[in-house]
Amino acid sequence: MARFAYIRVSTDRQSYDQQIQDIKNYGINLADLDGITEEKETTNKGYQDRELNALLKKCKPGDVIYAASTDRIGRDFLDMMKLMKEAAADGIEIIACKQNLSIARDDVATRIIVAITAIMDEDEKKRIQHRTANKKAWQREQIAKHGYFIVENGTNAGEKCGYIGNPKWNDMSEAQQNALTRAQEASQLARQNAVIEWREKSQAVRYALRRRAEGAIATVIVNELGSLYDDFALANPEAPNPYATPKGCKPSAGTISKWLREANPLVLVG
Repeated sequence: MARFAYIRVSTDRQSYDQQIQDIKNYGINLADLDGITEEKETTNKGYQDRELNALLKKCKPGDVIYAASTDRIGRDFLDMMKLMKEAAADGIEIIACKQNLSIARDDVATRIIVAITAIMDEDEKKRIQHRTANKKAWQREQIAKHGYFIVENGTNAGEKCGYIGNPKWNDMSEAQQNALTRAQEASQLARQNAVIEWREKSQAVRYALRRRAEGAIATVIVNELGSLYDDFALANPEAPNPYATPKGCKPSAGTISKWLREANPLVLVG
């Protein structure tokens, strides 16, 4: 059984951090997963037009996909029902961690719960869109009358603002710039730490570094790891391959060369 995580945001300005925390709160150590699919894609696209569909096609019966919540998975009620049916038919479990809900169990009670949750998500999405549209209409009206509107919430509450939507860097206050910089740095650090944790536990990376320390050249290491990957996959077709990449793929020559360049041998060789 392989386990994966799927996280999605709608824009480049949004962070994966909260979704990552929701999955961790469910008791999942991201470093122990067989792959993490990150995606920046609008809510208006169904799961079949997202990277989630590619992840589903890669999964085998018995595999598990963790998502932060149901609203990160399906576009609307009909999309969620279709996803639930496909996942159940393929034997793939999809867990919405925040709601502690599996959307792929083929029983009446689960179908009812998922249906209600999907309807609530769809209704909340419409409410947010309606509130956003009304707020922007009021902001446009204020800008037309006064040349600005007064910010109601956030770090710039009470200040004048002459534009609508997300500001460009030059339009941000110093507080906004600092907050955005901190958020981006924290997100980047979290991703870097996840990579480091995986490398420290990866049997494939340890093997590559040990062979390099023994004097083997890169082409030899690539061939050896390829054989180890193939042999394990043949003998254990349903098990996570310890010689795979974080996404569960066979390591390429470029990937192995990157491991040899970037990994810390003092930590990983042993």
